[in-house]
Amino acid sequence: MRPLFFSTLVLAAIGGAIPHVHADDNPARRYREEVLVTAARTPTSLRNAGASVSVITREDIERRNPVFLIDLLRDVPGFAVSRAGGAGKFTQLRVRGAEANHVLVLIDGIEANDVTRSDEFDFAHLATDDIERVEIVRGPQSALWGSDALAGVINVITRRGSGRPHARATLEYGSFGSNRLSGEVGAASATWDGNLALSYVDSGGINISERGDEEDGYRNGTVNTRLGWQASPQLRFEATGRLSDIRTATDGDIGLGVPSDTAGETDMLQAYAQGRAKLTTFDGHWLHELAGTWSKTDNADRDIAVFFEGRVVGHKHGIDYQTSLQGQTSAIVPASHILTFAFDYEQQRFHQRGPITMFGNPNQERDYHVIGYAGEYRLTLAERTTFGLSGRWDDSDAFADVGTYRVSLVQEFPRTGTTLSAAYATGQKAPTFFDRFGFSFGGLFSPTFIGNAALRPETSRGWEIGLSQTLLDERFVIGATYFNERLKDEINGFVVDPVSFTATAVNLAGRSRRDGVELTGHAVLTSQLELRSSYTWLDATEPDRTAAAEVDEIRRPRHQLAASLGWNSPDRRGTLDLHLTHTGEREDDTFLPPFYAPARVTLDPYTLLGISGSYRVTPQMTLFGRVENLIDDDYQDVFGFETEGLGAWLGLRFETPR
Repeated sequence: MRPLFFSTLVLAAIGGAIPHVHADDNPARRYREEVLVTAARTPTSLRNAGASVSVITREDIERRNPVFLIDLLRDVPGFAVSRAGGAGKFTQLRVRGAEANHVLVLIDGIEANDVTRSDEFDFAHLATDDIERVEIVRGPQSALWGSDALAGVINVITRRGSGRPHARATLEYGSFGSNRLSGEVGAASATWDGNLALSYVDSGGINISERGDEEDGYRNGTVNTRLGWQASPQLRFEATGRLSDIRTATDGDIGLGVPSDTAGETDMLQAYAQGRAKLTTFDGHWLHELAGTWSKTDNADRDIAVFFEGRVVGHKHGIDYQTSLQGQTSAIVPASHILTFAFDYEQQRFHQRGPITMFGNPNQERDYHVIGYAGEYRLTLAERTTFGLSGRWDDSDAFADVGTYRVSLVQEFPRTGTTLSAAYATGQKAPTFFDRFGFSFGGLFSPTFIGNAALRPETSRGWEIGLSQTLLDERFVIGATYFNERLKDEINGFVVDPVSFTATAVNLAGRSRRDGVELTGHAVLTSQLELRSSYTWLDATEPDRTAAAEVDEIRRPRHQLAASLGWNSPDRRGTLDLHLTHTGEREDDTFLPPFYAPARVTLDPYTLLGISGSYRVTPQMTLFGRVENLIDDDYQDVFGFETEGLGAWLGLRFETPR
């Protein structure tokens, strides 16, 4: 914690020498006033959210110019990233020590968690070219968004058409034989808007195994479109669609407990679509939304070296309706009220195909239905006190019904620039199709996974308390949040039986514990210079198989630090960004022969330092570049999987006037 506190004190001490920053040019102030669509069922400002929230804007993306969003998510407090290799390799994200499938990922309001990958979203493939902003809410959100939101929500919002017809193109080339091409066209009028974006990423890759020299390549082609029609001042229709075609090379385990050079490949198809209607009545006091969504993920894996081939297809079909009443009263103090009711229905389907072996038949089709009923009430008094209460009931055809709730309070003290917040919530996560019914042949050297249909849902309860303080006319904002969460019936997804040489998923006895502190700092040093920093301390444990003792959860670092220093030239044509992330020591599991029982290993801490910059050569052309892992740190996020060293990229962006 000392580095952040020390830097904050130093910045405060020199504050008197810093030139005044006009309110309209103050990023820290604008950030607090941003309107969110994820922290509640209806839009609310960030300062009244009653939850720990982070926002990544288009400006943030263009200042860093990463190919993939995961490189920005590393900076978010409470986030731990585990990538099994280089570009395009399976990437997990854990929020506040929870599991990777405990965070709900939305893309333009469509649930994107992958039914075929244990309800996890693989962040390896989400490119930044068409992203307008990302809203991140940490802490249990099941009362608002259902099962997958036990630990938080990440809402990715893509770009809408705006202004007169315009086009944009990006070209980039760099290390590891990688290149990126993207294009976008869009426009808007008083009654309609549309945007079409395409991107293609190709990388020769690195050798992700510790042995051999075979490079594991990657390619990803994505198209995304958004359409809107304002049929009348009160009625709007929207349609969105996204399709990604992906191929990535992989390395398999030939019996050593770690990957070796093999000719493995995975082909993936990700498709999402949605139609939405919004109706405003009674002068904006009564709002209605009706949406239908569809998604499909198709993953085919093959590796002849370990005699493995399989394919899993997942579908989601959903419909949801939401109605909200808004009003104001002034009987004692001025107050605003928002009352929301929501109903949603979702069907999930799981389709698996593969060769029949002596260990079993993987060919199967399963489905699952759930109906959710949710309600939320938000009360704001004198624009200083915000109270939120939400609840949800999930009626499933596979498990007992589950109810969750959340209560939050935000109190502002304008004279001192202080904001206090507190929240208590419960959450739940239904067992995945793969945990219950999945089948994965381990080859000749690794255990075969067979699902466990008797699994129970995971449930949690937790609370957090936070403080935010502004200094020097809001040029400095510091924040601290303590969170405490308990998880019951945690699912261990790979428990090996050495006798049968198979693995399955089991509910652990006892409770898993997550405690932590998140510290944040945001300083507007001058109209050209901005500093952001965060530090996370985490203690995450789970009971061992006998519940007689606690062990550390794997791939959860106890200490994480992130900092970035951004600069804009006086004429706003040039930008520079220096960024650093430090990930502390953490543990991982490996399954070593001959019995393949889990054995603990320690992953070394590492520090990633990068620099990026851009210069607008003409109003239509921008030159940009970046260098990552400047100190060429050799590290692993997942035991046995190598990651990229020092790399540099250079690109051009062309854009017509809007």
